[in-house]
Amino acid sequence: MDLDRFAALAEAYGGDVSRWPEVEREAAALLMATEPGATASRLAVESDLDWALDSWRAPGASQALQSAILASAPAPRRGAAWRGWMWRTGLGAGLMAAGAAGVMAGVVVSGAVAPVGELEVISAAVSAYDALDVELVGDV
Repeated sequence: MDLDRFAALAEAYGGDVSRWPEVEREAAALLMATEPGATASRLAVESDLDWALDSWRAPGASQALQSAILASAPAPRRGAAWRGWMWRTGLGAGLMAAGAAGVMAGVVVSGAVAPVGELEVISAAVSAYDALDVELVGDV
């Protein structure tokens, strides 16, 4: 790195070398070790500007401006109260209907898969007949 590159980086990134890009810091440190007088004076100039920029704060908005902005803001929209009530009621009714349908489906399915009777199941398993054919065998 030469002094011109050092000056360009100091002007772009300021007098604090830790704010510079990492790839440039090592070369800057080597140049600062070999040319301490020239690099120190350049960093001092840029440090003064850094201090001035870091200490500046944007002024706050005046009370009149804040009041004007709040006065020009649109009023919040309010929907009819019954719409929210109807939406929540409809949602609850839908959930209740879905739950009732689930219970009914469970009852129907459980009745279809339940074993017929203890003796019918045993005789069908032993004789290798279907449950409907068990009635032909008679009582055991």
